[in-house]
Amino acid sequence: MVMQTSSDLDLFLGLEVYGTTTRGIGGVIRKRLEDFIVEEIPLQGGSTGNLALLIIEKRGIDTLTAAVKLAEKLKIPLKHVGFAGLKDTRSISRQRFTVKIPEGVDPFSLSNRNMKILAVYRAKKHLRPGMLLGNKFSITIRDLEVPLSEAEELVQNTLSQIAEIGGVPNFYGYQRFGINRPNTHIIGKYIIQGKYEEAVMELLASPYPNEPQSHREAREFLAETMDFKKALKVFPKSLIFERQVIKWLIKNPQDYVGALKSLPKYVLTLYVDAYLAYVFNKALSERLRKVGSLKIVLEGDIIARSDAYGNPLRPTYIAKLDNIELKDDEMILAFIPACSVTKARGFMNDLIISLFRKDGIEPPLKRLEEIGLQGRLGLVRQLAFKPLDLMYQVNRSDNSVELHFSLPKSSYATMLLREVMKPKDPIASGY
Repeated sequence: MVMQTSSDLDLFLGLEVYGTTTRGIGGVIRKRLEDFIVEEIPLQGGSTGNLALLIIEKRGIDTLTAAVKLAEKLKIPLKHVGFAGLKDTRSISRQRFTVKIPEGVDPFSLSNRNMKILAVYRAKKHLRPGMLLGNKFSITIRDLEVPLSEAEELVQNTLSQIAEIGGVPNFYGYQRFGINRPNTHIIGKYIIQGKYEEAVMELLASPYPNEPQSHREAREFLAETMDFKKALKVFPKSLIFERQVIKWLIKNPQDYVGALKSLPKYVLTLYVDAYLAYVFNKALSERLRKVGSLKIVLEGDIIARSDAYGNPLRPTYIAKLDNIELKDDEMILAFIPACSVTKARGFMNDLIISLFRKDGIEPPLKRLEEIGLQGRLGLVRQLAFKPLDLMYQVNRSDNSVELHFSLPKSSYATMLLREVMKPKDPIASGY
């Protein structure tokens, strides 16, 4: 049995159910930056190479902004800044970046108010997304909606249910789609459908209520006037990618494909992958409704063994039997195709294909070739994750709950918190 969400934002992003049926403790995260601390668990690496590997503590800025600032300070192309994963904006996060430091530049001089260089090592190759083992978290939930004594019991019951169903549902979290503008999957859908003008205008001219007022006003102005020259004067300089697209359209009117291709390839990939993530969330929600457990194997499921951190190992195999229980060291994966197709059959594959077809999309996604994303295979994702080294404590002095745990890469701490808190308004709750 699962519980249906009452959050409009959850439904918009495909997070239609909870894996647990306990009452949430409510509350707010990120009231202070120190309430959300994340640190990468790195892969083992060498100590030589021509690249600098920077350990950076970021305070209140996202990974892409940090990469842009490094590129600007070093006067290098953004594509020459490597990182292993995207970290929460409203947090203190410690993560690694790889860059080529020009001769005579002190790496520690790259520090600023929001970024502090903690250490410098050497690397032979640039970091790329996924080149990490996982992340450690220390998170504080404040302003609980239940008495502290009840909160402790509810947390324990929720964690017990999570263990019973085989882990936390591995939904893509809110930050995957954008916090203030949760529309990356909408942009991605339009790109995949070949509706390039709609994709550009969703990026530029669709205001969302939780954006800063100056951003909303700029988008509203462009939507009303379609005057890109005047819009460039109105759009805040912090909207880097929007301004880049507007500049292209000033020089090349109506060239919406070119406008999209003017963006860095990784940004286009983020949009496309956000739509695939939305499809995954919808499919996982439906599977939870049907099965209720994340350790029950269905015929056609992709099965993999897990490493010590909860990441999938190769080789995988396809389940031939239905309704059997997963082994403790195994996990179920789902494949969401992009430019490739699979011959696999079974509940998850058929469900994912049916979700594509509801949006008029049929894999392989051939339209991606038009914006230079040919060869994108798709996403492979485990259905559940199991928090490691999980500890929690209640603080009677300030009516808060602290959680400390580690997660495998590509899993969202907010999805564990979502099960514990069950927020009616995730944005107001600090997500």
